[in-house]
Amino acid sequence: MFNLLRENCNTIIAIVLTVVVLSGCASKQIVTEPGYRLMGTEKILVLPFKDITMIYGKGETVRCLVCGKVFITGVVSEDAIEKLTNSLVSNLNGQKNYNIVTLNMTGEEETISDRNLIVEKGRKNNADAVIAGYVYRYIERVGTRYSVKSPASVAFGIHLLSVKNGRILWSAHFDETQHSLSENLFNLKAFIKRKASWITADEMATSGLEEILKTFPNP
Repeated sequence: MFNLLRENCNTIIAIVLTVVVLSGCASKQIVTEPGYRLMGTEKILVLPFKDITMIYGKGETVRCLVCGKVFITGVVSEDAIEKLTNSLVSNLNGQKNYNIVTLNMTGEEETISDRNLIVEKGRKNNADAVIAGYVYRYIERVGTRYSVKSPASVAFGIHLLSVKNGRILWSAHFDETQHSLSENLFNLKAFIKRKASWITADEMATSGLEEILKTFPNP
């Protein structure tokens, strides 16, 4: 009996360790492209995030207007653009390595999406580089921290472009729909970090943005 119990315990431990190890090998929700050291870059213009769902509609498979990465669009909450833009600017200002400037986009400027137009906007504002962000989904959870009808789902991309030559200096994407541990055993790490609760879209976006900016290049 003792040997049987010991074998069962060893089996359980092995399973748990396997899940922990595999969780580190699971598909990433955060993807960053290698960045360049931004020598000579002092002033960076941050454009407000752009709502891609407003252009293409919900449930569509679309390519990023700058890098070509594929996303599935969904609802973007009304205040998502302002929240993401403000959070991005706040995080970048906290680094204190650059002079970060912002631009309120109205009228014709709201149509800016093409890389050349983005770069031209930076040139007109005497910036060395421009950051353009795109939101594909910003869906709020329906329910509470411990019980949901539908979870939060967020997807966005950020690109840093050189004004001098239009080259992508740095690029990062975040794409996640929260799942329960029973739905996806590979998310054990996130499950523990989030204290076994269902987070809001704001919490998901903030966490994703902070992780992304850890790879933002230095001067």
